[in-house]
Amino acid sequence: MRKEQAAETRENLLEAAKSLFAEKGYHGTPVRAINRKINKGDGILYHYFPGGKREILTVLLKENFEYRRSEIRRTLQTIEAMNLRRALLTISTRMHELFMDDVELMKILFRENHVLDLDETTQLSNLIQEQVLLFADFLRKSHAKGEIKEMNFILAARQFLTMIMQSTIGPVIGINIIEDVNIDTYHEQMVDFTCDLWKNP
Repeated sequence: MRKEQAAETRENLLEAAKSLFAEKGYHGTPVRAINRKINKGDGILYHYFPGGKREILTVLLKENFEYRRSEIRRTLQTIEAMNLRRALLTISTRMHELFMDDVELMKILFRENHVLDLDETTQLSNLIQEQVLLFADFLRKSHAKGEIKEMNFILAARQFLTMIMQSTIGPVIGINIIEDVNIDTYHEQMVDFTCDLWKNP
């Protein structure tokens, strides 16, 4: 029972900190505000996170990166047997879901990037680069099957993943980057346009 309560308190602290960091900023969020948001005394945060709110931010990012890395790998494994159009739709939809299911953390990454240390920025860079390399490898296999033409697969992967990111950045920064269509229609248009660009002549 104690272990369950401790795990719940730890999770509540992480969620409270994430919400406040996204709303008020990292520097605008005192430790006391995090404790009060979960109706706990002033010393509770340091009991679970001796490094204070900086440790909380590190844990939030680390756990988030690990989760997204495993989910992206799983998605790329599931598309191996799909035709190109269905595979691209699956990738774009799942990646959009992965980023939009935690808008608060996305806001923190955009607004508080100056707070991140070298290890955290390296982890984020590695996560993005890993996505590019895995997707480029999928494109090479698609080319070997005759589905797409020969091209720079790394650049093609970056181009497609960037188009996906456009649909997630807008809601985070409050600017409508893509045209005024629903997200499913955007993904369909993006995939059809890409398939047409990449198809064998």
